[in-house]
Amino acid sequence: MKKWYLPIGVVLLLSACGGEETPELEEESQTEVSAPEGDELDPTDPEEVEDAEATAVSDLVAGNIEEGAPVKISGTVEELADDVAFPSFILINDGQQVYIRNMAETPVEPGDNLQLEGIYDGNAEEDMPLISASVITVE
Repeated sequence: MKKWYLPIGVVLLLSACGGEETPELEEESQTEVSAPEGDELDPTDPEEVEDAEATAVSDLVAGNIEEGAPVKISGTVEELADDVAFPSFILINDGQQVYIRNMAETPVEPGDNLQLEGIYDGNAEEDMPLISASVITVE
């Protein structure tokens, strides 16, 4: 009878170790990330925005620019914003706001005048144009 105690004890110990479950992440903290495919532009690659043309902020606000297009704009940092993946800020030009995702992670402060090159990613949740900037020059 004692022969069975050892195997049963080992089985019970092993089953107790496997019973732990990892807690699920809250829905808010989960982020979907997808890599560019094929000919899509990569906003983290400065070479992709070398051919960016100067773009009027009013064209971005009006939706006259195609999503994924390389753009070059200038303006003043109005305020810093919180973003999970990259530092972000709001740029103002001629009274119009643009949400900038700082892919270059260039340090900026409110009131800084700058020029940036990036990819137009449509509108942010705040219903303002969103640009993923990979080249930022503080003037």
